[in-house]
Amino acid sequence: LFAHPDGLLGSAGRDVYVRGTDGGNGTVFNVVHTGDALVDPDDGTLLGYQGLYVGQGRVDQAGDPAIVRLTDTTREASVGDYLIEEEGITPINYFPNAPAQSVDGRIISVLDGVSMIGQFQVIVLNRGARDGLEPGHVLSVYQTGEVVSDTTRNRGFFNEEVRLPDRMAGTTMVFRVFDRMSYALVMEATREIRVLDTVRNPDS
Repeated sequence: LFAHPDGLLGSAGRDVYVRGTDGGNGTVFNVVHTGDALVDPDDGTLLGYQGLYVGQGRVDQAGDPAIVRLTDTTREASVGDYLIEEEGITPINYFPNAPAQSVDGRIISVLDGVSMIGQFQVIVLNRGARDGLEPGHVLSVYQTGEVVSDTTRNRGFFNEEVRLPDRMAGTTMVFRVFDRMSYALVMEATREIRVLDTVRNPDS
């Protein structure tokens, strides 16, 4: 998306100009805003960028540029947003099960950007197909133990730094898998869950 005809922010019912699409009249697109970078905290690798759903648009006049009418929006469309052609959704039956191999990963993002993660929120994990994850795999979430100073063992001017044990905080199920990352739904949250908390095989 590269311009609004009237210079206003794009919302449902407005037209926007787009380039780079060969969709004919009537083609429906999802409008997506590029969000934060998704970085693997283990090695600093950039895994991709969060795609924030803006809404849907329909090509009213094909061409380069094309005119797209925004038919539904959940937030304002802005210059630089991307169009992704609407795809038919194939129903998938998930059969919850534990991964066959050992998984030890971390939460790197939550879909709506909140700091506290609760039940039924979607999270992003830094483990994917190459780590043996598949849709339907269930993982336990562990609250990462804080590093605290042990003041009972004062050694001169320095206190010993101790990392507290991780604590079971909930359960999540993977539903979308890529090579090095995956999306999962928090099925249960018994304690506070945050970005960088750990996910592992159940009962591991």
